[in-house]
Amino acid sequence: MELIKKMSLLGIKAKKNAQEFLETEKGDTNFISILVLLGIALALAGVFLAFKDQIINWVDTNIGSFFSKSGGR
Repeated sequence: MELIKKMSLLGIKAKKNAQEFLETEKGDTNFISILVLLGIALALAGVFLAFKDQIINWVDTNIGSFFSKSGGR
């Protein structure tokens, strides 16, 4: 009789733990965020490498014209 009682309690605990595992949202979801950010960073790096000369010329022209203006508002 004692064995049946222990088996019943173990079954109840197992069912409770399984239900808790399925319903709780514990876990590391930062992994997916890291992958998304890494993908964005790699895409930006690829764009920069592809258009490096145009980007550098554009920045140089705009920064140069900004600093060469005399006077101000």
